[in-house]
Amino acid sequence: MPSVTLARPSVWLVGEAEHPDFAEVVALLRETADIGPQPPELIVVAQSRPGVFAARDIDGLRRSAPLAGVVALLGSWCEGESRSGRPAAGVSRLYWYEFPNWWRRQLALRAAGRRPEWARPAASEEQGADPLRGCPGREQGVIGGTIAIDTVCFDTAMALADVLQSAGADAIWVRPGREADLSGVTFGIWEGGQLGDAEAERLAAFCTKLTTNSAPVVALLDFPRRDRCKVARQAGAAAVMGKPWLNVDLVDMIRHLSRREVNAAHSQPSWAA
Repeated sequence: MPSVTLARPSVWLVGEAEHPDFAEVVALLRETADIGPQPPELIVVAQSRPGVFAARDIDGLRRSAPLAGVVALLGSWCEGESRSGRPAAGVSRLYWYEFPNWWRRQLALRAAGRRPEWARPAASEEQGADPLRGCPGREQGVIGGTIAIDTVCFDTAMALADVLQSAGADAIWVRPGREADLSGVTFGIWEGGQLGDAEAERLAAFCTKLTTNSAPVVALLDFPRRDRCKVARQAGAAAVMGKPWLNVDLVDMIRHLSRREVNAAHSQPSWAA
């Protein structure tokens, strides 16, 4: 029986797509979607600052493509916008650093014959209450190995350990300033705040410890900006995620980075599915 090739999603990319915050997202969309005048499945509205788009602008886009989902792609300076009353109703909001992981998950859902999140109601039972539900591959355990968690907060360490263990991994808490056996660690999670100098040194020390294992590290930061992401990567982090995070996004990121490490010889982009 001949194989069926799934069509790439059709996307309208409007707004400030040339802003530096969105360079990685735009490259990802050009690689994996058809961007152009055709009727879209999804409209991505890029805005670097609050107020770039008004509700009437979103309404106009919806009238032009009534069957399309709408996602607001937010830049660093949109932090706090949700407290101002400005965001348009019924629009999913994704910061620039959240979008790649979210997009990979939508492509996986489409490839599995399921509706992506933009094509189903927010209350859809497909999403459910399980924080790991909708994470492709959960039936295979999602992830495995041993994951080291570097955080100064006991509650954060225990919350992350619960999520990781539910996804099939072992977790150990690496308390800053204390020695720990990291010989069997396959992945690292580092949690901090704004990544000042002291935190950057702590992150670099953690990444150095895991270099021998070739274990990727994801850094969890408070509302990361481009300059902080650059510092995190210079310190050795493979990726940065913002707080608060979704558990399903964190698990997906671990799966993606772990697979990328295994397939590093193929030199695929950091956001490739």
